[in-house]
Amino acid sequence: MKTYFIALFIISFPFLAQSQITENSVNLKQINIVKTNFRNLKSGEIINKTILFKDGKLQSIKTSDVIQSFFYNPKELLDMTVKERQGSNWKEVVNYAYNKEDQLVKFTKKYEEGGELVTKTVTITYEGSRIKAVTKKSNSHQTLIEDIEYVVENGLVSRRSSRDRNQQIVNKIEYVYFKDNIIRHKGLIGDKSIKNYTFDDKNSADLLIVKNIFGQNYKTIVPLVSFHEDEFDFESISNNNELSFASTAVNAIGKSRKYKYNNLNYPVSCSLVEENGIVKTEFNYLYE
Repeated sequence: MKTYFIALFIISFPFLAQSQITENSVNLKQINIVKTNFRNLKSGEIINKTILFKDGKLQSIKTSDVIQSFFYNPKELLDMTVKERQGSNWKEVVNYAYNKEDQLVKFTKKYEEGGELVTKTVTITYEGSRIKAVTKKSNSHQTLIEDIEYVVENGLVSRRSSRDRNQQIVNKIEYVYFKDNIIRHKGLIGDKSIKNYTFDDKNSADLLIVKNIFGQNYKTIVPLVSFHEDEFDFESISNNNELSFASTAVNAIGKSRKYKYNNLNYPVSCSLVEENGIVKTEFNYLYE
């Protein structure tokens, strides 16, 4: 019997080791993106983007003339991003603040809009299963306020409601999950369009990124931030890789993706095609 258990352990060990490598040791090194827009040119307008990582943490996103740098606090959570355009004084700065439980409590973004300096501040409070996010956007002559409430169920954001100045709900969205992937955004009040997503069954590169940026609370932080920062998609908290997007909204453009994977089932390449055929994007993933 003892010999049987030893033999069983020897057989099982490679699979346990593989599982540990997959979960703990996989880090992104670089993502190269080539986006081609055929709207006005037969040969296509090409935009190159390079995303760099260090020890799995996002360090910079660079296009032809804009670079965004990422900085972390002593607890290795995202602390600040700085976006600058080469050859100009344009700059966009975002700061993140957390409480003792590493939950996001403040998001501040300073940028130029219409030739004026704008400050957007999102103050976040936690009340049981509800998260309240009050956004103040101000320039030299006005302040706009947005009042948002999120409902969290089983650690995931399940609903998002926005209220007017009279505290009446003017927009409400329900989020549906399947196998830890967000498969549907369903408008209940206000905009009643529906967004549908499908996923593969492989390991997600986007999930690696957001986990290393926001730590243990990434499942609630990313949905909050996604409405203010283009770099973070709500769907990136999903366990698997997005395959398709479709929406009932009138002007929505469907998208489909095809992947190739490495031996750990992480993507090494992705081809994204928009439904109208005008925009095609190629992703190449490099790992440490």
